[in-house]
Amino acid sequence: MDKTARACVSQVEAGWKPKVTALVPCYNSATFISRTLDSLAAQTWDNLEILVGEDNSTDETFEIVSAFAGGRDDVRIMRRTKNLGWLRNSNDLMANASGELMFFAFHDDTIDPTYVEALVRALDGNPDAVLSFSDVEVIELSGERAYWKFDLLSGLQSSLARGRAMARQPHGWWIPNRGLFRASAFHRSGGIKPNSQGEFSADWTWLLHLSLLGGFIRVPELLCHKHYRPGSISKLWDRTSVQRKALRAAGAREVWNSDADLALRAFLATYIALRPWHWVPRSLRHRRR
Repeated sequence: MDKTARACVSQVEAGWKPKVTALVPCYNSATFISRTLDSLAAQTWDNLEILVGEDNSTDETFEIVSAFAGGRDDVRIMRRTKNLGWLRNSNDLMANASGELMFFAFHDDTIDPTYVEALVRALDGNPDAVLSFSDVEVIELSGERAYWKFDLLSGLQSSLARGRAMARQPHGWWIPNRGLFRASAFHRSGGIKPNSQGEFSADWTWLLHLSLLGGFIRVPELLCHKHYRPGSISKLWDRTSVQRKALRAAGAREVWNSDADLALRAFLATYIALRPWHWVPRSLRHRRR
């Protein structure tokens, strides 16, 4: 074993134990948030902060998260005095997180006990990466289950290659948003930004920006479960041509305002603005396992 390999092994054996913050933006979640919180409490990673953004719910969400936090020193609750919406709520949680790494524990998602541990180890072995993520199971309103994976960025070493791939908004682009990312990536990107149509697919522009900052590492395990509900935000979007145009303009703006080099920004911003937009029909978005 050469010196470089021995150094890598020593680092892993030394046990990189970064603090991880689970970001829990929640609103009117009383009927289902307990399963999300329970999945966080069951994590094998012991250096975990749970940061809840209770977005001025009109049901008993605050009482439920308060009961969960009782007697635990790893939970903080930020109770909003007015409703911020998921985007502003999420940005404020990221700004107040104390972890070196963080992830969105959306109020209708659940994660397996080894989720955090597996994704931390993936980043430990890839210091140039900014995000690691697992495969995702989607549970539809009908109860139908689908297995999603996203490996389009695997092996792409350059910001240009990753940005160009994400610029096409490829099938499954949203999966990395259920991954673990470095706090430094949030600070460099400036958070998740709205477009002229509000919050519509704003996580795409966020992930597009992150892809310019470093690699995305896929952990090929099913560790995250997305449960759709009648009130799920993405189910309420109409996905009109106006919304799509607004999203394209926001993507070009996001790239242009990044700290990437000028030539890359100019190319990708133009690529996004001029490239034909092939929207994937809703009926084709889910792949059965």
